[in-house]
This record gives sequence, structure tokens and C-alpha cells, in this order.
Amino acid sequence: MRTDQIKKPIRSFSRLAVLCLAATLSQPSAAADLKTDLAVDGRTISLGDLFDDIGDKAGVIVLDAPAPGKTKNISGNDLQRMANKYEIKWQKPNYLRKVSISRHAHTITSSEIQRLIHDIAVDVGADPESQIRFFGRNKGIIVPMDATADDITFEAFSLSDKGDRFSATLLIPSGGDVPTKLNLNGVLEEVRIIPVFNTSIMPGEIIRAEDLSWIKYPAKRLNGRVILSSRQLVGMTVRRPARTDKPINNNDVSAPIAVAKGDAVTMTVRTRAMILSAGGKALENGGIGDTIRVINSKTRLTVDAKIVRAGQVEIISGPTLALGSR
Repeated sequence: MRTDQIKKPIRSFSRLAVLCLAATLSQPSAAADLKTDLAVDGRTISLGDLFDDIGDKAGVIVLDAPAPGKTKNISGNDLQRMANKYEIKWQKPNYLRKVSISRHAHTITSSEIQRLIHDIAVDVGADPESQIRFFGRNKGIIVPMDATADDITFEAFSLSDKGDRFSATLLIPSGGDVPTKLNLNGVLEEVRIIPVFNTSIMPGEIIRAEDLSWIKYPAKRLNGRVILSSRQLVGMTVRRPARTDKPINNNDVSAPIAVAKGDAVTMTVRTRAMILSAGGKALENGGIGDTIRVINSKTRLTVDAKIVRAGQVEIISGPTLALGSR
């Protein structure tokens, strides 16, 4: 009788302990927090993307993710319903109306897309030295984080008989089961390699070889004034602040100033029998080879003269009058 009285309380206590332990394990050990950085990489949104400190419930998928680079709004009430449904210890703050969750993405650049188009165009007979130009598009394509340009495929591609126009339908990774279709049209242009400035150069500065880079430029957009050789640039100066990565015209540059306005110069005239000379003053700036106006210091007559070197000009008009005395 005494033994039974002892055993019954022990069994009752054991059952109570088990129930308390089960109740403890069924509840979160601490309150969960809503994440501050709400963003995902993949196609779905899980509880762990929304809440911190929720243990093995973090992997439970609750929503589809937005498209790459886009955002999705989730109301505060929906968050509270999720928390209640999955027994997450979280209470919506009174001020919380909604949260936005974004999907990470990156951009495949326009130049990468041009490379893809150009490669397939060359494969079907286009000029390898041509350059792609799109009609009405100069921006890249947003794709999922794990996608690259190599994941883009072609549903269709056609090239004109002359090989100068194309039409293409690209299949772009969308982050879902179905790729996004993108229609592109454009031209393949003949290009020339031309020198351009790669740095800012101010008027009066001497152009050096290292100030130049070479780029491909559509041949149809070049005119007779565009400089095509670096030999026409190195050692010259610019007339106005230089524009980088743009074609350089003849009137953009000039020879370095060898004679400045107001400088004293020696004026010479060559004849078969002799060389005549007189003193004068430059009325304009000019570089070697330029023609400027010069005034004779004695006769006060003005003539046109070609700059031979610094301080020396050769008269090309009115030599006798210019050098003669009054």
C-alpha cells in the first residue's frame, strides 16, 4: 500500500513534465524580427527571406518572387497572417502598412548584345569588319543574377541581301520557366579606325601620341574634314578645348604658334639674284606654314607672309613695295 502511494505521484509528475516540454518545443524560443534588407536572388520568397530567427521554418516558401530587377509589395496584414499561420512569434507594428521585397539582377550591356548579333551575322555572310547599330535601342538587358550573355539564344535571325540590315528575335533568361522574347532590328555599318582624343587638351597645349586613342567609327558618318592619321595631330595644338572620343576635324587643330601677334619678325623676299629682307611686325598669330598679315616697320605697308620659322616670314604678296623705303 505504501509503495503504490509513492509511485502514483511520480507517474503524474512525469506526464506533466513531458507536456510542459512539448509545449515549450512547439513555441519559438524568441520573438522573430522582420528583416531590414528584403531581397532575393531566386524565383521564390521563403519565410527566411522575410523574418530572422525562425529556425527550420526559414525554408518554407510562401510567395513567388518578382521579376529580376523588380519589386513586390507585401502588406503588413499579409505578413501577420503568415506569422500566425506558421506560428512565428511576431507582431505587426501599428505603423507598418507594407514592405517591398526586390529581386537581385544584373545588366547584360548593349555592347555584349551587339557582339552576339555581330557573331551570328558574320556566320551568315556579313562583313567581319562591320559594326552593329540598333534601331531605337541603346540600353542593356536586365537578367537574373546567375544568367550571362552566353545564356541568350536566337529564335530567329535574318540578314538582308546586301548584308547591311538585320532582324533578330532573342530569347532572354527571365528567371522563370519561359524566356523573354526581344525583337531587335538594326544595320551593319562599314567602319574606319580613326584617332580620337582620350583626354582633355586645352588650347595651346601640344598634342602627344599618348593623348590619342583609336576607335571604330561608321564610314558613312565621316567627311573630308575628319583627320584619319595621327601624323596630322602629333605636335599640333587644339583651337578649342578638345572633345574626347569624337572625330577630330582639320579646323579643330592648328600648328603651334611660332609667331604671335605683335612679334617683331624678319621679312624676306627671294629673287633669282638675291634675298631681300626688312623688319616688320606680325598682325596675327600663326604657326609654321601659316599665312599671316605683316606690316613693314619702315614703309607701314601691310602684306601677306608665310611663316618659315619663329621670327621669320617670307612675303608672298607685294615684295618690292613691302621692302622698299618710303
